[in-house]
Amino acid sequence: MSKIKALIVDDELNARSLLRNFIEDHCPEIDIIADAEDVKSAVKIINKNQIDLVFLDVEMPNENGFALFDYFNKTTFETIFCTAYSEYAIKAFEVSAVDYILKPIGISKLKEAVEKVSEKLNRNLQPNTMDVLKENLLENKIKKIGVHIGDGIVFMDLNDILYFEADGSYTTIHHKNGKDLAVKKIKHFEDLLASDTRFFRIHRSYFVNITLIKKYSKKDGLSVTYDDKILLPISREKKEEFEEFMQLNNIL
Repeated sequence: MSKIKALIVDDELNARSLLRNFIEDHCPEIDIIADAEDVKSAVKIINKNQIDLVFLDVEMPNENGFALFDYFNKTTFETIFCTAYSEYAIKAFEVSAVDYILKPIGISKLKEAVEKVSEKLNRNLQPNTMDVLKENLLENKIKKIGVHIGDGIVFMDLNDILYFEADGSYTTIHHKNGKDLAVKKIKHFEDLLASDTRFFRIHRSYFVNITLIKKYSKKDGLSVTYDDKILLPISREKKEEFEEFMQLNNIL
């Protein structure tokens, strides 16, 4: 594949120069076409050139980085956000399956993000839309999660997910419309949603949405029930922690 044509957008000259130097020294697959100090300048460059990838600062004066996408009906380029956002906002980036580099920029994270984008471009996958990310940033809770299924990313509403089921190196996601096999281990989803009070690991094989549980039974073995037919076991060592978790969230 030919080099990835990239644009750097950041209001700080020093930040643009530093990122350019890092890319030139450590990412030979990237060809930096230009850099821009604001969104309007970036739009002009994108309209005049074939840009495959934009390194985009989030917090800039006048218009923040997200405003870039308002100028295009369809996004034709990949984006790596460069941000000093809070922990919550970073979680929104992660669950939305959007690549980011946390400032101050580290070489390993830069190379990792570039490798992911390079893989997407090699496989001719569609660029990620920013709608899910912006929606998650505006919500008090993460609303949607980007799930790698097959060769693409499917965005799922967390309120529609019943539970995650371990399946070796994969995870079956059971939701209101059926189920899908994700190419990640269940621990990935447990870590991703560690701060989300809707989800709890009841068993080594099950990570469940407690808000959709129909019944919690202490008889015939500890278990939870969904839709009066899906019965999932709770590990005995998880019983006390599970009940405390439910009480903290005003469910028990």
